[in-house]
Amino acid sequence: MEEHEVWYDRLGMGFAVGGGVDDFASSAAKDTTGMGGSWNARITLGTRQYVAFEGSYIGSAQSIKALGLDTNAELVGNGAQAALRVNILRNFVVQPFLYGGAAWRHYDITNSNTNTSDVKNSDDVLEIPAGVGVSGYIGGFMADVRGEYRWATGEDLLPDVDGAGHANLDRWGVTGNLGFAY
Repeated sequence: MEEHEVWYDRLGMGFAVGGGVDDFASSAAKDTTGMGGSWNARITLGTRQYVAFEGSYIGSAQSIKALGLDTNAELVGNGAQAALRVNILRNFVVQPFLYGGAAWRHYDITNSNTNTSDVKNSDDVLEIPAGVGVSGYIGGFMADVRGEYRWATGEDLLPDVDGAGHANLDRWGVTGNLGFAY
């Protein structure tokens, strides 16, 4: 008797959590903040296909220094991301990939009782992430590492160095993730 694979086994699914480091790319934002940590939780549909969909929770935290903020103030970001992932190889133990999509991130200043600075208390930005990575699959476990760049738009959190506009909040990041694949 011939056995047929069910659709979700052919598709391939994965769940992973991870973290890494990231920072702003523009000098105006980098001069005000420190390099920070990032974290995520991701569901991937299509790990066994050439094209997959990823839905993610994204988070970040980094120090922020400005006249009028408490010395231990932090800039915390939380958001959601949707991306298409192109798997270069299919059904291999090692799977390089490219991805790109769209994300929303909400920034908040935390650990500061007062804010008399020219930095806003919060901001919402649209990000366009693009990156490259490699996944590995052994049994039901998966791991990946990825590097990315995130173009941001709609930001008005920080003033630009000349005071004429707002600092660009484009980000770069490197993360590692561990999880399960089905």
